Formats: sequence, C-alpha cells, structure tokens
Amino acid sequence: MHPPPAGRLLLAFSGGPDSVGLAAGLRESDPLLAYVDHRLRGRRASRDERACVRAVAGRLGLDLVRVRVSLPDGSEAAARAERYRALAALGFKYGCCGIATAHTADDRAETLLFNLLRGSGLRGLAAPRPCTRIGRVLRLRPALDERRAGLRSLAEAYGFVEDSTNRSTAYSRSRVRHLLLPALERLLGEDPVPLLCSLADAADRLRTSLERRAAALAPDAGRREFLREPNATFAYLVEALRPPGPPLTARAYDSLRAFLEAGRTGRAHRTPGGEKWRLSKRGALRVTGPSG
Repeated sequence: MHPPPAGRLLLAFSGGPDSVGLAAGLRESDPLLAYVDHRLRGRRASRDERACVRAVAGRLGLDLVRVRVSLPDGSEAAARAERYRALAALGFKYGCCGIATAHTADDRAETLLFNLLRGSGLRGLAAPRPCTRIGRVLRLRPALDERRAGLRSLAEAYGFVEDSTNRSTAYSRSRVRHLLLPALERLLGEDPVPLLCSLADAADRLRTSLERRAAALAPDAGRREFLREPNATFAYLVEALRPPGPPLTARAYDSLRAFLEAGRTGRAHRTPGGEKWRLSKRGALRVTGPSG
C-alpha cells in the first residue's frame, strides 16, 4: 500500500470488503472511519447496514462517524458528488490530513476502460491517481496498487457488508466490471488488469510531463501562446492557469478557445464553475475565481 501521510486520515467506510480491507491494512495509523448513509435501499435495509457497519468498526477497534446525505436523484454521479462533499466536511471538522478511499488496481482498470468508452483523453486514461487535491482537500487512494481480492482477504477476519448492487449490471461501470473485463480475459487468455494499469502508468507519466511544461509556460502565457497550442496540450495550459478544481469538459475547452480566437477584450468569458477569463488589449490573460 502507499504509505499514508503524517496525521490522521479520514477513511471512507461503507462496510464493504474493500473499505474493511483497507481499514485493516491501515489500523496501525488509527484512521477515523466515515460512513456516509445515503438510505438508497429502504429504511429497514439501511438500518441493518448501519448496525453491521458499527459492528465491523468495533471489531477493527477504530472510531466511526456517520453522516446522512439526501440525494437530488438516484444517479451514481449524484451519490458520488454528495458523498465527497460530506467526506470533505467531516475531514475538515475532525482535522484530518486527507480523505482515503479504497480504490484498487481493479478499480483503476475499470475506470480506464469506462473513460475510454466515453471518448476520454489523456486525463481519463491516467486516472485515478494515488493522491490528488480538490480545493483544500487531499484525496488519497492508498490501495491503488493492490488487488480487490487482496483487500477482501484482509477483511474476512472482521466481516463485511455484501452490497447486492455491486453484482448488478444496471449501471455502466458495473457492466465494465462484470461483462467487459471477463470478456477481455477470455479473449487475451490472461488477466487484463495489470496490462491496463501499465497503460495507465504510461499515460500518467505523459500527463505529468505535460502538466509541468504547462506550469512553466502559464505565468507568461497570453492569447497568442494559448492559441499556438494544439488541442492535445491546450487543456493543460488552461488548467495550469485556473484556480484548483476539477478539469473542464471538452466542450468548455472548445468554448474558451473560441473566446480567445475572437479576441474580444470587453465582456469576460465564464467557464463552468464561475471562473472569469478576461483578455487585455495586449492579449494578456487574467483569470479570477467565482467570487472574483
């Protein structure tokens, strides 16, 4: 596992085999377990799950905090976004050094395939990384080099919650896990996960190189420098100049390039998230955050 940083971690804890296995592997560093209750499976099932999560945390000998969240809809994306907002708030409240999630090498391979099928660029192939920062929050994936089966074996001594939805193929990501990866293994005659993780490593090295180049260019870059960049590297220069936050969509990058090509110096261009891009008469760029 990747070694945790100094300080206490907040560990996203669903009670499933991955999060229990990670908690078992990190017991010596005394992480604070955080259970996010979505109550998506009905009142009785949620009550039973909460009781099981408390019992598992007790057997691990680790502190557990719970937060309940309400979702605007039942989508995976809404649940994920709300979960990370709740975890960030808990991490700040308890003074934790970062938020750890139990993503594994198997998750990494699934993410790469999922992003590839959506037409992702280099960022999607390189994701997820062992350590990222979203605003003030440090997000860690200590088990990203571990296999899911390994975490499950660590969890067996403590028990865990079996989530029936993980076996469902109703969601796109589940279909990648249960249908596409097994089909690739049959086709290749070997486990595709290490091969896909090697591709992700290569993509991440290239991404890191581009990000460093963009960071060196960004302080002095103006309209001409941005428009000189091909589409493949334009996004990295944009991200080097923006405030910290999730990357823009392909459509937002195209819209920003169109704004720079037009060369308008009056009205500011707004990107999703509320940032304002302004262009001076000499072609200099100034970017301010949502409140700027």
